[in-house]
Amino acid sequence: MSVHIAKPEHEAAFQELSKLLMRHSAKVSALDMLAIAANMVGKIVAMQDQRVISPASAMEVVAKNIEIGNEQMLKSIRDDIAGRS
Repeated sequence: MSVHIAKPEHEAAFQELSKLLMRHSAKVSALDMLAIAANMVGKIVAMQDQRVISPASAMEVVAKNIEIGNEQMLKSIRDDIAGRS
């Protein structure tokens, strides 16, 4: 089984979640947001149907999508910096 990767059409859901987090950014540090997001991911992993996906496979999905998301954000930051130059 290949790892399930977030699709470009999932960007709208990401943007909505980002707006929600930003509403709390004055009271919650970036590290707190990371802890909240990680806790939420843990809860979503626990909600998976283990007849469909094993905990190990679910964690593989999490790890791969964290890697991809990190790469996407770093590229966005680099592009933003390059655009200001």
